[in-house]
Amino acid sequence: MSTAPATNGSGRDPRLLIIHDLDRLGPVVRDCFAPRPISGVRSYLAGIAEIPRAKTQAVLLGHDRGCRNIEAAVAAIKNAAGPKVPVIFCCEPVYEFVGRKLLEHGADDYVIFPPEPLELERALRVATRATQRHLIESNNTGGPLPSIEELTRLAELLPRLSKPDAKRLSAMAALVAEAVNADWATVSADGKMGRAGRGSARSDAPVLVEMIVEGEQRVGQIRVGPKVGADSYAEDDKQKLRHYGSLLGRLLEGARRADGWRKLALTDDLTGLPNRRHLLAFLKEKLGVARKERMTLSLLVFDIDDFKKYNDQYGHDAGDEILVEVGRLFAGCCRKTDLVSRYGGDEFVVVFWDPEGPRTMGSTPPRGVLQVLQRFRTALQTHKFGRLGPDAVGCLTISGGLVHFPWQATTTTGLLEAADRALLQAKEAGKNRFWLVGRGDVTAMEG
Repeated sequence: MSTAPATNGSGRDPRLLIIHDLDRLGPVVRDCFAPRPISGVRSYLAGIAEIPRAKTQAVLLGHDRGCRNIEAAVAAIKNAAGPKVPVIFCCEPVYEFVGRKLLEHGADDYVIFPPEPLELERALRVATRATQRHLIESNNTGGPLPSIEELTRLAELLPRLSKPDAKRLSAMAALVAEAVNADWATVSADGKMGRAGRGSARSDAPVLVEMIVEGEQRVGQIRVGPKVGADSYAEDDKQKLRHYGSLLGRLLEGARRADGWRKLALTDDLTGLPNRRHLLAFLKEKLGVARKERMTLSLLVFDIDDFKKYNDQYGHDAGDEILVEVGRLFAGCCRKTDLVSRYGGDEFVVVFWDPEGPRTMGSTPPRGVLQVLQRFRTALQTHKFGRLGPDAVGCLTISGGLVHFPWQATTTTGLLEAADRALLQAKEAGKNRFWLVGRGDVTAMEG
């Protein structure tokens, strides 16, 4: 086994472990995360043996294109790492399909080589050097600098910045409560509040209150209850709270920016719908719930019949407008729990998510999906596509393939492949119809 020695850093700190592709990934990781301990091995087998030898915070896995069974290898690496240690796969853009597939075999996420520092930070759940420097420089209040322990807690907080506001604010409140040893703490911003600590924090009056500021603007408030084991707070505690007022302001600002970047990364540029990456993450999450809770899930792949004809006859701008309007029409016919995404070209994928309770013995696929399809066909037949001239109303048609979990498939790949096959059957049967695996054309079925 070839193991690279850890870089400089405290032996108490958990390391980052690189498996395979050390020559390319090693410099990237060192530039982002040194002096945090970083180790590496050159093969998947060596990585499985290396993981339990030292405390590991995250695993970055290079793409070994010579591995004959990469799914089994990644599953074994994840099993060795455990559920709390993220295993992140890194590959070239052309192999992104491998990364998506490995999400079903143990990988927690994948990044494209060369990965951006912020993307690595998010995926590995570890603060980069730039982020740690930013946290220290944000101490412009004259208060005490954060300790190594506090910086570690701040780094652990970073992944939670992607959570909904209430969870994000509760994580911040927990950080403040621990920093000043408060019985309880609350953090409020944007009309929402997060709570942490042992006290009620709901009816008790706060002992200290500090504003959260972004530059010159007040954007929130920190409130803390009594100090644990002491009658009052020391001056250092008060200074530290002022420091956190500024620091949390920076974090909230960064979280808002990250929310914007995340939305852009998960949104199709043309239609504004969720893109392929968003779809796959959503489908993975909902399939996990469906398996555990015995719930239903349906997936539709559809495209526009003879789309090339419209592009050739009316121009690509008209084709783009058709894609935008078709996506908007379908989304308008769906339920709030469904997801309509653009998969690529003129192909769309819809996840019908029915959290109505567990399946019962002898249950059948949900009828609500057929009702949505009927609404969409009606909307499509009456909608005026302004760029199509004499073909503006009633000419454009859609074909789709429909599958249900768990009746036709049970995995992300299986559902997409089965729906693709059903789409081809719909085309072969004459187009302008939705085809359900095992049941044929469902277009004429009553909702």
